[in-house]
Amino acid sequence: MINYPGATRFEARHDASWLWIAADSWLDCASWLKAQNFVRCEWLTAAHLAQEQFQVTLCVSDAVSNEKVLVVTQVDQEIGSLEQIYPVVQFHEREVHQMLGLDFINATDQSPAFSAEFTWYPLRRNFALTERTEHEWPGQVDPEKATKRRPALAPGVRQEWL
Repeated sequence: MINYPGATRFEARHDASWLWIAADSWLDCASWLKAQNFVRCEWLTAAHLAQEQFQVTLCVSDAVSNEKVLVVTQVDQEIGSLEQIYPVVQFHEREVHQMLGLDFINATDQSPAFSAEFTWYPLRRNFALTERTEHEWPGQVDPEKATKRRPALAPGVRQEWL
């Protein structure tokens, strides 16, 4: 298990080392991990927390022993691009940008990752899932008339959107 010297928190789990770092250590931590022989970038993803706050997670692994390290940080709207360190991360950054609106500073390719066009960022918590509000949800209609169920909203649909 490996621990980055600037980590604010560290956990050694059965499958990987988890590092929590400050956002300003993002590029330095990735460079340090690559120097420690964690040369494979497995994936990068993000989650929308609230307003313009995101949690970004990077998974890298050692090519020889397949040991994994996950790096987690929280940012406000932008973070440095890792494509100079791990070139394969470019697609993941484009995907996160298209789906969540998180900006990657110094990214060379800002084109959408997918051909689908969205009116906003579909993976944000405050994105209205119009497909689910415009179509009848199977949980709202019970085929057995004898059974009475409380009508349920579709997952991801809030009452105020209706």
